[in-house]
Amino acid sequence: MLKHTLLKIFIGLSVLLGIISSGCANDSSVNTQNNNEQRGEIDPGEPADSVASFQVIMAVTDIAIGKNRLAFAIIGKNGPLIADEILVKLSPLGSAADTYKLESKAVFQTWPKGNAGVYIARVNLGTPGEWIIQAEDSSGNRGVFGASKFFVKETSSAPAVGTKPKPLNNLTIADVDNINKITSALNPDPDLYKISVAQAMNNGMPTIITFASPSFCRTATCGPQIEVISSISQQFGHRLNVIHIEVYERSEIDDDGNYELTISSLLEAWGLNTEPFSFMLDKTGIVVAKFEGFVTEAELTETISAILDL
Repeated sequence: MLKHTLLKIFIGLSVLLGIISSGCANDSSVNTQNNNEQRGEIDPGEPADSVASFQVIMAVTDIAIGKNRLAFAIIGKNGPLIADEILVKLSPLGSAADTYKLESKAVFQTWPKGNAGVYIARVNLGTPGEWIIQAEDSSGNRGVFGASKFFVKETSSAPAVGTKPKPLNNLTIADVDNINKITSALNPDPDLYKISVAQAMNNGMPTIITFASPSFCRTATCGPQIEVISSISQQFGHRLNVIHIEVYERSEIDDDGNYELTISSLLEAWGLNTEPFSFMLDKTGIVVAKFEGFVTEAELTETISAILDL
């Protein structure tokens, strides 16, 4: 019998991401808007005003001055809007009318389940406070899809790009008699648990660290996220440290094998309020990229190729 305490990590965001997942699911009752065989894609022959009433839903919370990876979905009354690429315009709230300070392309990244996914835009934000993001057709022919407000903090809660985070002495496979004590993965990859973050930051190789709970994740992306980093480990493990840190720690409560779950203190040590969350460190332990939410293998491979100069 399993007894556990179900703990909430930013439940508002988790529910929101659940909406994105279900809204993007392969379900004909949802994906009828421009569905192009159940994908919700933009139909070039449809009038622009028919896709103008979408809502931009931010899928990240830890946004601060500096370099950011913004993830968001565009949802309409009949489902998601999916295009290979769109244009986003951003500006601090209160700027002159019709004046946007930044422009960037946003590329759609598919999640591993069904049709789920988000757009990713990489931007450098210069001032704190409320901002507005506006999503537009990148061809310039279809107008504005929607807009949303978001808040930019002075500093990131999680370790920021360009900083050296606190070394973590997470348990490794050498520290336990059963790998299931340090991961909720159903078929754990031992290679993801052979080194601590503190050790990895001092062995002269770049490092990928993913915080996720494969069995208890609320958005059904954590299990696939661990599969992604396991694949990365198989490809680059001889040149790269790859580490999974479980979000929940198990505490035995009796002699019958019952236990309860508590959020790992390692998340608090790095200021993490959501999962999954992944970081790329260079060989000196400096954060060179961070990914709140699910990150695809293609995104990670691009970052790894740059840091390994492949």
